[in-house]
Amino acid sequence: MDFLRPFFSGGDRGPADGEVTKEPDAKRAKREEPDAGVEVAAAAAADGSVVTADGDAAGTGGGVRGDAPGIATQLAEEGGGPPGIGATAIAGATVGAAVGAGAATGANGKVDHLGQYAMREIHLRKQEDDGELVYMVIKNDGEQQNLVWLVVALKNIFSKQLPNMPKEYIVRLVLDPRHHSMIVLKNSAVIGGITYRPFWRQAMGEIAFCAVSANEQVKGYGTRLMNHLKEYVCDKEAMTHLITFADNNAVGYFQKQGFTKDVMMEREKWVGYIKEYDGGTIMECHLSAQVSYTEFPAMIRKQRAAVDAKVRELSNAHVVYPGLVHFSAPAGPGGVRKPIPAEHIPGLQEAGWEPPGLPRYRLLHPNCGDGTPSYDNLNKFMRALVNLTTNHADVWPFLEAVSAEEVPDYYDVVKDPISMEVINARVDSGEYYATLEMFAADHRLMFNNCRLYNAPDTVFFKCATRLEGFFEAKVAQGI
Repeated sequence: MDFLRPFFSGGDRGPADGEVTKEPDAKRAKREEPDAGVEVAAAAAADGSVVTADGDAAGTGGGVRGDAPGIATQLAEEGGGPPGIGATAIAGATVGAAVGAGAATGANGKVDHLGQYAMREIHLRKQEDDGELVYMVIKNDGEQQNLVWLVVALKNIFSKQLPNMPKEYIVRLVLDPRHHSMIVLKNSAVIGGITYRPFWRQAMGEIAFCAVSANEQVKGYGTRLMNHLKEYVCDKEAMTHLITFADNNAVGYFQKQGFTKDVMMEREKWVGYIKEYDGGTIMECHLSAQVSYTEFPAMIRKQRAAVDAKVRELSNAHVVYPGLVHFSAPAGPGGVRKPIPAEHIPGLQEAGWEPPGLPRYRLLHPNCGDGTPSYDNLNKFMRALVNLTTNHADVWPFLEAVSAEEVPDYYDVVKDPISMEVINARVDSGEYYATLEMFAADHRLMFNNCRLYNAPDTVFFKCATRLEGFFEAKVAQGI
């Protein structure tokens, strides 16, 4: 490998005026741990990352150096469309398959429903803790092992996953000492990586290539690799932004990873450093030192705990009362059950319920006492209306339920049937109709059912219209 070092020791261009080519000696101060999940959520929002209730989170992407005029790079996402020419090189970096059913046991012994993304992250984190997965940043610094990983492994992965990218261009950027590469080792073998270039003065990073080997895709390694990159460049290289030009095929991917088309970074920081491609879209992802990009499950737990604590402060919605046993007892005559006073329902008054006042009308029917719409007076009034209706000349189609034998398709059309027989039984129970509105609604349902099934020129349709007019008039006269 020694013969490669002088050949690739140079770069694709010299440093820009004022650009610092030496890595900063002082490491960035460790991020402060947020005191509450709400602060974590706010930091994630400011960062442009997405941390949702179902566990979806944002990764990062990047752009292609503008050193090869006329050379655009290709998006080859996992599960994406056919390779195309664009302004961003991505392969195998999409969210992989979900792990498990989206639930895990938290520190308190309760089941945490964190979502599929967080469950996959937990699984990948366990692989890292077991030593199966290792993430590290390397570059062409003359170390023989680094050259082996770059030339033999990473370059080949990029070449296979990005077939439209010239191999010479891939080799030139991967072995450029100014470019760094984060690789992921699975059982000591390179299965993917990201090549990027840090711009120290601008506190900006530009990703050139990102790919995961074909046999390791759709497992979440690509997204985990991106998250490790964000964590590394934010903490170790003091970067605040990742930026790229994305073609039409890559825009959707970057949006899912927390990138935005609204570039907030000062234009002079990236113009002249990144090649602008025709048809490409500049996209940016802001990095925050307050966010741990490799600890999303812990962040989600903190967020949910904070939201749950706030809900408990503002309401008693978390309090569960015992169910009603009223409906387990046998029903009364006609299937009618004795109603339960609302104030006896557990939790109703605690939720802010107040008993309604009397209706703002008086009953004018002579059998209704002083006319106050009390329960007894309402029942007398409804009984009088039923007697008047059942004695009307047009009531005959409504006295009994429609026979399914005589009219086979009736119940295919009418889904909520009712008849005067049912209404009469409900009034006789003295407990079904708590308000006059309920009583009138059953009559109107009966008339509407008749008009729904029968044509306007039928005798049934005309009976329904005449009887409805009679009923509404009597109701109006009694109140």
